[in-house]
Amino acid sequence: MSSDNFDAIGSINIGPLDPRELLQDERAVELDYYVAVLLLEATSDAADHQPLYEESFVLLKAESEEEAAEKAADHGKQQETSYQNENHELITWKLKQVVEVKPLEDATFDDGTEIYSRFFRNYQAYSSFEPLTEEEA
Repeated sequence: MSSDNFDAIGSINIGPLDPRELLQDERAVELDYYVAVLLLEATSDAADHQPLYEESFVLLKAESEEEAAEKAADHGKQQETSYQNENHELITWKLKQVVEVKPLEDATFDDGTEIYSRFFRNYQAYSSFEPLTEEEA
């Protein structure tokens, strides 16, 4: 095919192309995995309401532990909500605390990969936490 025939074939306009976009950004930072422990609290305007707490473990990707902590707080704020329950009582969930943010030591996520651990000394206090049944929640 001669160069004269090349022009006859035509071309497809793909728009402006910046060759820099084809190169890997040298400034790109690899994100690490973090686990955040969030504590949310449910309150109510009901006279006999007992506070209900939820401990939530959230997986985050961030450049630093500081960024992960910010993302954890943002995630917790997004979980905040209010609604009327079946008894027309106002239930309000609020982020009470970002308990901890830790980098994951092993982010392979194979069977048995440890996601979170913590140490404590007061087993009696720990064992006093009993999970609620489906009916209680």
